[in-house]
Amino acid sequence: MIEYIKLFFIALVLAFLQAFIIQEVDMGFWMRPMPYLMLFMVLPVNINKYAQLIIAFVFGTFIDLLSGSFGTHAASCVFMVFIKNLIDHRFVDFDSIQLQGENYINIDTKGQLFFTYYTISLIFIHHFVFFSLDFFEWVRFFRILGTTLFSTLGSYLLVLLYKSIFRR
Repeated sequence: MIEYIKLFFIALVLAFLQAFIIQEVDMGFWMRPMPYLMLFMVLPVNINKYAQLIIAFVFGTFIDLLSGSFGTHAASCVFMVFIKNLIDHRFVDFDSIQLQGENYINIDTKGQLFFTYYTISLIFIHHFVFFSLDFFEWVRFFRILGTTLFSTLGSYLLVLLYKSIFRR
């Protein structure tokens, strides 16, 4: 129960960080990092996949309300968590993670290379869906792809910063 309360406060901090700091800083045309994705990286591995989808929808809707967007965060978060569940089911051995005494996927449990591929893949999927919905024109495909790539890099660096600060 205490772990879920911690997750709730992490979610609030990440949401307000996204809405009132990161979103307000002009990082150029191509860079729009989203540190709130870290929430989905620290969800416990034993949480129900349907609960993860509900959390993604509620949290994405909360980000949409704070940032004035119209469902783009909610849709991209739900899609990312759906894909995350498929990736987790296929490539992650939850029993070995829990035997190591961990409740979440971490650099120490799966290694730096796996964590990097895992995190960048999920962030890229989220950003691609988000920017596709945000720009909503396939004529801007290269703009969508460029913004997705640079924003993925920025978001991943923020995830690594979070990981190094909080060791989680």
